[in-house]
Amino acid sequence: MQGIEPQLHTSLTSRIENYRLLLEALEDPESRSSDIALQISELGNLYEDYLSNKKNLEKSIKNYREYHENLRKRLTIRFRELKRKARQK
Repeated sequence: MQGIEPQLHTSLTSRIENYRLLLEALEDPESRSSDIALQISELGNLYEDYLSNKKNLEKSIKNYREYHENLRKRLTIRFRELKRKARQK
């Protein structure tokens, strides 16, 4: 699974900020109505959603590993007990 590199997102957000500053400096009303502003907002929302999902996934993986490890240990103990019982018979 690949993730979004923070450097990639930061680079684009820096360019977005420079673009916004340039628009303000030019005071071009036609430029302000472009759909880029909406796309910038949507990109920010998508990145926040990604970070939230990533955090939840990391938490799920951690929980799975802990559960898996505990179950493996219990199973090993039970398996040894059964082998001992089988040898005793």
